[in-house]
Amino acid sequence: MKIKENIEDFIVSEVAEIFPEGKGEYSLYLLKKYNVSTWDALGKIAKLIRIPMDSIGFGGLKDKKAIAQQFITIKNGPKKDIKTREFELTYLGQTNKPMSKNLLLGNRFEIRVKNFPIDPKRLDQEVKLIQTYGIANYFDDQRFGSVKSSKEFAAKEIIKGNYERALYLMLAEASPSEIEKTRKLRDCLKKHWRDFKRCIEFAHLSWEKNLLKFLSEHKPSKRTFKRALNLVDREYLFFLGNAYQSYLWNEILKEILQELGLNHFKASYLLGEFFFYREVNEEQWKTLKNLKLPLPSPKLRLELNHSPLDLTRFYDKVCQKEGFTDLTQLRSFIKGMVFKTYPRPAVLFPENLVWEKISDQEVKFIFFLEKGSYATLVVKRLFYGCTHS
Repeated sequence: MKIKENIEDFIVSEVAEIFPEGKGEYSLYLLKKYNVSTWDALGKIAKLIRIPMDSIGFGGLKDKKAIAQQFITIKNGPKKDIKTREFELTYLGQTNKPMSKNLLLGNRFEIRVKNFPIDPKRLDQEVKLIQTYGIANYFDDQRFGSVKSSKEFAAKEIIKGNYERALYLMLAEASPSEIEKTRKLRDCLKKHWRDFKRCIEFAHLSWEKNLLKFLSEHKPSKRTFKRALNLVDREYLFFLGNAYQSYLWNEILKEILQELGLNHFKASYLLGEFFFYREVNEEQWKTLKNLKLPLPSPKLRLELNHSPLDLTRFYDKVCQKEGFTDLTQLRSFIKGMVFKTYPRPAVLFPENLVWEKISDQEVKFIFFLEKGSYATLVVKRLFYGCTHS
């Protein structure tokens, strides 16, 4: 199976509760980008019109290797279109509110998949099963860009008190947003770790410069590295913590699916394997269909969660596999690394899921997903479901 062989193979269009109102201080645009990350596109827009990047409102990060459309707002932005090789920015009008993730409803996808042996009868059967029983709502690979090369979580190292290792992972191994210009900094730090002064010139973000300057002026020690972590951008720290929470959440859902006795098949992803079910009996479905699992957090009180399952047992089991006694140990004591929790549905239902045969080995899927769910997960479920059925 091949996804995203070409950018035309993956088309995503944002659906949001925002529209031109004919008045307001925010200029609303439709951003259409080609093979460039959201962060890179926003950075280039900010540079072109000479504004701070953080003054651009947007709803979420879209896939890099794709043709992606999303809404952005700029306070008192230019009332004109901008076109470059990597993106098109179309001015839509004025609005009274900035674009944010709170206004995002979801995304519509058109995905062409190659090397997908097509048996129409079997594929129709899998689509029907998904329409009936949904899909296990895992966080997919895109959530874990910060651990793509190392497969290690900086957040976990911070919790364990391994502050130098955490800094190395977040500065040398990971990029906060796949921004191309951070590559020289990462390469320098990999080659010359602890010779921080040598790498300052490659830092583009002010917090990175301040952090490296601090490290270059202080003797390496556990205390120094812990103090340095307080100089890391708060949003980036939150992003790293959220990635670790997402991994733990995936593992908790897998434990629950096994406990329920669901027949499942496996599909690989960046950090291990997903367990996908196909059919669910009546008793299993009573438990699963409305199940919501909160993201792991030290302040989470599971006894307040109305579920027929003893959720505490599953959360504790996954924590213990990670080397922690229970959820209360998921504390970082670093400002900014906050493990916020919210309930996430255990099951996702793609809306208006249809498929079209392109050739004997190529198929196109079209569907809508609510925000927070992953289109690649739907494709994996369909592919592995067809090959395991």
